[in-house]
Amino acid sequence: MTPAWQPDWVVTSDLAKLLIETAFPALNPASVEEFGVGWDNTVFLVNNSLIFRFPRRRIAVPLIETEIRLLPWLSVQVPLPIPNPCYVGDPSSDYPCIFAGYPLIPGRTITAASLTDDERKALAGPLAQFLAALHSVSPDEARIRGAPLDEIRRLDATRHKSRAIDRLNALAQDLIPCSVEARLRFLLDCLPAIEEPSINTLVHGDLHGSQILVTEQNYEISGVIDWGDLHLGDPAVDFAVVHSMLPPDCHKDFLEAYGPVDPASWSGAKARAIWHTIAVLAQAVDVGNGATIVEAQSCIARLVQD
Repeated sequence: MTPAWQPDWVVTSDLAKLLIETAFPALNPASVEEFGVGWDNTVFLVNNSLIFRFPRRRIAVPLIETEIRLLPWLSVQVPLPIPNPCYVGDPSSDYPCIFAGYPLIPGRTITAASLTDDERKALAGPLAQFLAALHSVSPDEARIRGAPLDEIRRLDATRHKSRAIDRLNALAQDLIPCSVEARLRFLLDCLPAIEEPSINTLVHGDLHGSQILVTEQNYEISGVIDWGDLHLGDPAVDFAVVHSMLPPDCHKDFLEAYGPVDPASWSGAKARAIWHTIAVLAQAVDVGNGATIVEAQSCIARLVQD
């Protein structure tokens, strides 16, 4: 089976430089440095101050269009910096997709910073306050501005649990201890599913350690990035990151800062956290991303604790 993260086209630094300089002459001469390659986009640092993202899969094109439509409006409604596209490049004969540039948000991803559990505990309150603000944004206004629904059914247990099992079966045995893998399989079988997810909350849609930035020195949250999965759906999709990224003994701190959460939503979020983390691990192994492998392994260790 072809991996979901297999690119449909490759954007090199040379091509990115050509596209940026052609579309935005004011940036000439552009210094272009590859910054990262994800499932959906290839990312470049431009002139040491801008981040440009180029879709690498066809499925990612509508995702970056969502960012372009919604992030300028959303950026003034949440308490942490998020990308705000200020350059939008059109498709051309050199590259078939729209692409976008954003001011660089300082910081390192949690994945790159390799935070300890004690350092992660301090993030519970700020993360809760951020998600509470995001989830309070008017869904009606978001809908008017073109926020999509959850078309890929991120909380569909039947779909995602089977894929998680297939990915677990394909992983090398030394990546996850046998006892941990057995616990994961047990949780996948017994955690309750959310039968009728909400469609009326604006959510990030894909939160994990590589989407949250922290400051270099104090490890405070400095921004939240990669908003292509932004949609109107169920807040449980975003609660999943709490289960995977934060130690269980600070979940109470998160809930106190966020506000009331339905127990069924909280349990369903843990199920999503498990199959999402397994997918992140499988992709990281496939592309040889050592930092993400370590982060995913640490998430799995937390997921089986309680």
